[in-house]
Amino acid sequence: MLVSAIVVNRNGSRHLEICLPSLLQQSYRPLEIIVVDNASTDGSANVVKSCGCRWLPFPRNIGLASALNEGAAAASGELLLFLNNDMRFDRAFVESMVAVLLQDPKVFSVDAIQYNWDGSKQVHMATRLAKKPEAEMSCAIVPELYMCQEHCDSPRPVLMSSAANMLTRKAMFKALGGFDERLFFGCEDTELCWRAWVRGWKSVLAPAAICWHRVGGSSRSAEGERMGFRGVLGGRLLMATKLMPVSYQIRTWLAYLGGLARDLVHLRTQNASDRIDVLRHHLQYITPLIRERRKIYGRAGMSAGEQLECMLHLSNSTQ
Repeated sequence: MLVSAIVVNRNGSRHLEICLPSLLQQSYRPLEIIVVDNASTDGSANVVKSCGCRWLPFPRNIGLASALNEGAAAASGELLLFLNNDMRFDRAFVESMVAVLLQDPKVFSVDAIQYNWDGSKQVHMATRLAKKPEAEMSCAIVPELYMCQEHCDSPRPVLMSSAANMLTRKAMFKALGGFDERLFFGCEDTELCWRAWVRGWKSVLAPAAICWHRVGGSSRSAEGERMGFRGVLGGRLLMATKLMPVSYQIRTWLAYLGGLARDLVHLRTQNASDRIDVLRHHLQYITPLIRERRKIYGRAGMSAGEQLECMLHLSNSTQ
């Protein structure tokens, strides 16, 4: 079964010099490698071509979600492997992920274990949803809902698969409409996997699949940090409006406005300006998102609240 590895890149030639050879040394075959490029101005094209990989460039930065979707559309494989460029992989990485995915036809995506670059600690593990930060590695998805990460030694259902190392079935990915392209950078993986769970399609961790991630390596510039800030803000607004119960929608929008007020009071003009831009951008999506929400949950025959309860109890379920 052909796996198409899709690597999104922007001015990451130094990362590709490590990432692509690591993919080329994988034990799994057949494997095609596609690099989707968001208007790089460095030597990325030369690195990709020297490795014999496919080069899919765009004249402007179309964002992460759009780039991943373009790579999926160009892919020939039945399985899609979405990857960051600032990573390297254990030789059995792809093989381990495919093995877990093929165990159950209801598995939509497979996640992997990420270590930091020197391998001294795990930076991405099994994810689950909680109403409070119950683990050392926890972050808010929306106010009062947290993604918690914990160690796991065997395959188990998880909240989401990281877009930095996500293996999916192409047919399911297409049925879901791919990543939501209104999410320029941030939350695109959680949003996609949530919609898959609504359909009864699982995300599962493959703890034997190991990779090393230079976390933030592709976004350590001022431009990258600002993009990440705006991406998280927009992602929370979209996730809450599209997928969460009404009470969480209200909390998220109020928290957003509260953050804007604090930035204005403390004269954090850049943050305030970014918040206003993101707010203006997402206000236009409110009506379409509400329609989509009704369609998503209407098709599943459940409410957003019922789905939330299911997601909160994933860690108690079996694969």
